[in-house]
Amino acid sequence: MKNVILIGDLNYNINLFFNSYPREGQMFNIVKKTKSIGNALNISIILTKYGINTYYLSNVGDDYEGSQIINYLHRNLISSEYINIVNNTKTSKNYILRNQKNNSKTTLYERNNYKYDLTRKIDFIPEIIYNNSSNYELIKELKIKFKNTKIISYVETLDEKGLQTLRYSDYIILPLKFAEILSNIKLDMTNKKSITEIYLKTKKLFSGIIIIYDEQVGTLYEYNNIINIVPKLGNKNLVKENSFDIYKSTLIYSILNNFNLDKSIKLSTFSKFLCDNNKTILNIEEVIRLYEENS
Repeated sequence: MKNVILIGDLNYNINLFFNSYPREGQMFNIVKKTKSIGNALNISIILTKYGINTYYLSNVGDDYEGSQIINYLHRNLISSEYINIVNNTKTSKNYILRNQKNNSKTTLYERNNYKYDLTRKIDFIPEIIYNNSSNYELIKELKIKFKNTKIISYVETLDEKGLQTLRYSDYIILPLKFAEILSNIKLDMTNKKSITEIYLKTKKLFSGIIIIYDEQVGTLYEYNNIINIVPKLGNKNLVKENSFDIYKSTLIYSILNNFNLDKSIKLSTFSKFLCDNNKTILNIEEVIRLYEENS
């Protein structure tokens, strides 16, 4: 089996449900309260279902929440070998305020200022390392150690360290809003020049393969020297909460299995479409079969 390392925060979620959004200075009844493991593990779980060995590299505190996260990893067959349990530290938490009337959510986070150190030697060569572009020092260290390993980075914020991480990335998944900032161009889907220029100006900033993504527009990428857009399939306003994780997981799987970029993007878009339409399939062979039947 092939091996993928994922790097990112591991948070413990406390979900607070309301029938409206709380306003300052007033009292509101909490309709329901639930606890869950943060969404960071979604991609790991999906890749494991796809038949890939997944290892998570992160930190948790030496508390109840940290032990719950470790147990959750084990239940989902994800290795915790590279999870650092930080002594005398609490696990990071998200307090998620959920408005049941319109399904909106607001997140208050309590982050511990962890530094992701590789405290245990990795005794295998991973085919892919995926990260959220906020771990510059560690990504640099791993890229030097594993020269032929593909680094895939998803850009969450445009901070200095995040941009430095992208220098060591072979694939960069960049939200459209950030591409517009970096290129100083507002995408106009009716203007072919706008589409071309936003991609080419962004591409000049990095050495890796750029994949520009937007929930409603779709994916902008270059294949065989042609700039393409694969639009979001189906109703652009129909989006399931975890469907982007399905997209990214399928993209990682496709790159891992050396699919060309065109097929990788189209397959990932199709798998997200299935999820958005309540047809999530965690058997990748079935996803590929359905994709080929509908291509």
